[in-house]
Parts: sequence; structure tokens; C-alpha cells
Amino acid sequence: MADLSDVENAILNQITGLLYPNGPAEASAAGVLCRIYRGWPAPAALNADLLAGNVNVTVFPAAVTAIHDEILPPYLDQMQGEPAPVTLTATVSADRVIFAGTVTPDQMIGILVDNVPYVYTTSPGDTPGIITAILAAQIRVNRPVSVAGSTLTVPGAGSLKARTGARGPSTRVLRRQRRQILAGCWCPSSALRDTVARIVDSGLARQTFITLNDSTKAHLHYVSTQVYDQSQSASLYRRDISYMCTYMTTQTLTLPAMLFGTMVKDGLSTTV
Repeated sequence: MADLSDVENAILNQITGLLYPNGPAEASAAGVLCRIYRGWPAPAALNADLLAGNVNVTVFPAAVTAIHDEILPPYLDQMQGEPAPVTLTATVSADRVIFAGTVTPDQMIGILVDNVPYVYTTSPGDTPGIITAILAAQIRVNRPVSVAGSTLTVPGAGSLKARTGARGPSTRVLRRQRRQILAGCWCPSSALRDTVARIVDSGLARQTFITLNDSTKAHLHYVSTQVYDQSQSASLYRRDISYMCTYMTTQTLTLPAMLFGTMVKDGLSTTV
């Protein structure tokens, strides 16, 4: 789940890549040492850097107002998930189901016999033969069934289907919010300020979406630029570049796959 710190870190990583395109071990794009960090600079450390000709770039959220932390109107968000890998197979041939493959825990396997479902979730130590025996025991409650190794036979079955699946992560959006983030360029000269700010601003302007730690996307758009020339110190030239970031608060759950469902058409229910 992404929060404000993830947004700040994502923007910080973007700025680091812009000012150090060849990596932090190489020279910066501005030609001087650039310290890039979250939060407000400590005055003593900032003054020492400015006197040494270094640049500080800070990433900091703007003060909260009604619009900055606005919760947007709800979207019709649905659960989003990726299919979990399945290593177990079930093949239907006439009135037989043949199980094969590698069995790992939390895989699901189901048989649909004349619209009656039978489902089993695998446990550690299971094999195709064990799964066959367990499903046969479920089916045997209602009708005859025979087992030979990992092959299950249902004599007289009019309709026979078999499916496999697995539990997998699904994510839903709990809310969406936006927050204004300031990229502050603290420089020892107006020339360096212009150079650094140009690199940062043009680079962020090219990023419509940035990826957060939870793999969700945050949307960036430019808001404003504010210049502070020598307002706090004779050796300080500062520019704040403001971007609005819209991001999601999400919840991720591990959910089972649906093997069979019920379809209603013209008042009649059918398991599919």
C-alpha cells in the first residue's frame, strides 16, 4: 500500500536519476556535488554545502490545505489481479479425468460432473494420485466413480469438466488522493540554480506517471515555480518546483480462483 513517503521516495529517485544519469559514482549533470534527500535542510549543513559550492535538492510535501490533500470522487474501481501460476493439470477424455504435473500447496482443482462441482485445494505433500483419491471420495457420495492411479473415471457422466487454478494476489483501491510535492533547489549561485532547476523540471515534466513501491502508478502534473533569490542568505539561490501527485491507497488480498460459476438465462441456472 503506497503512502506519502512512497510518493516522496519515487520523486526523489526520479531526481537522482536526472542529476546523476550515469550513477552516483560519476559526476553530476550539473558538474558539482548534488545532495538529494527528503525533508527540509538543516541550516548548518546547508550553509557548509553552499560555501563549498555544492547543491542541495530537497523533496518535501507542501503544507496541507483542502485542495492539496483532496480525496477525489470515488471511481468504479474493481479488484485487479494477476493469474497465479498453476503447475497441476487435469485432462478430460470421455468419462475420465487424468491428473498430472507438479503439485504445490494452495492450488485448486475441480471437477464438474453433470453440473455438480467438486473442488479440492492442495496441501503440502499432495501428489496427483492423492488428489485423485480425494476427489473420487467426494464424487462417490453422489454416484459411482473408479480410480486407477491418477486417473478418475465417472461412468455414465453426461457432462464432465475439469479445471485448475491457484490462490493469487488481488488489489483494490480504497481511495485516491493528491498531494503537492516541492522539489527545492538550494544552490550557491544563480547560474547553478538555473542549471539544476532546468534539469529537474524538464525531467519531471516528461514523467506523466511514476511507479511507486507497491507497483501502483502515481500521476504527476506541474503546478508552479517559486524563486527565492538571496532571501535567506547572501550565498543562497533557491527555486522551488511544485508538482501535484495523484496516487492511490490500496489493499492487496490473496484470493482463490473461481473454477466454476452459475449462469442464469431465461430463469434457468447453469453451472459453467
